[in-house]
Amino acid sequence: MVLTASGCAAPVDPTSNLPADLVNACHTRVVITFAQSSGERPADDFVMEISREANVALVFVRVAGPGLYVFQLDADDTDESCSQALARLRRDERVRSVDLDQRRHVQD
Repeated sequence: MVLTASGCAAPVDPTSNLPADLVNACHTRVVITFAQSSGERPADDFVMEISREANVALVFVRVAGPGLYVFQLDADDTDESCSQALARLRRDERVRSVDLDQRRHVQD
């Protein structure tokens, strides 16, 4: 299930031997640029289609600059670095780039 309005935790299989926090360990903020800039904010249905294809949840956070959009990314991957979810997003032709939203520091 993919939601664009709010994040949600996936139900945990009671027969699973994995702790609940490892079942849905991928939680991070990402900066996405789309192949075709959609203006101030990408349409919810557009984001939902991309989310569905990549099997992730994307929640819009803010515009970071011209054509740069920050999203909260959640996936049912056990990969805390979210590398699998990022790879799935990067394979989508509508996505130009996806990067982790990390603090940038001026180098001396």
